[in-house]
Amino acid sequence: MIKKRAKQLTFILIILCHLGFLAAILFEKQNNYLIFGFLIIALALLLVTYKKTPVSAKNHTFEHFLTVAFVFFGAIVTYVLHTSFGFSTVLAASIVGLVISFVPNIIKDNTVVNTIPTAVYCGAFVGMTNASIAPDYVFIALASVFTGLLLVGSKDSFHGVGGKLGTLAFGGVVLAFLITFLLSQ
Repeated sequence: MIKKRAKQLTFILIILCHLGFLAAILFEKQNNYLIFGFLIIALALLLVTYKKTPVSAKNHTFEHFLTVAFVFFGAIVTYVLHTSFGFSTVLAASIVGLVISFVPNIIKDNTVVNTIPTAVYCGAFVGMTNASIAPDYVFIALASVFTGLLLVGSKDSFHGVGGKLGTLAFGGVVLAFLITFLLSQ
């Protein structure tokens, strides 16, 4: 029962992230009817996708802990490449994604190793966070843990749907920002 509730909570958080994206676009471009029409179509397509996405609970294993750790690794490496070495965020994330994509070819016949590139690349999206939002490594670590938990919770959802990793990273960064903002008040 707890597994199913955790899965449903993750699903609801993803829905809220998508609605947040759409609301931000709508409030920024209030007078553009073309944008408004696009948002209505996007919202309808999202509703169809959510309706057809199964929410099933799976057992959480040590592999899921590793998934969170790999998201953390991808976020930290990308953030270091950007802040310490001066790479652009896109180049830093690209380097991390390119290098980690070869790991399954080096270590073959291991199911855990096959999940590493996805988790690390999801973390790379977290590491792309602007330094004005993510001022230090603690914020990146917190955001990557939240993102890793969202990735574990949505593991069997949204297969073949583009933007999953970026949406999860956005959700993790928003949660981390919200918590740090509330704690600083």
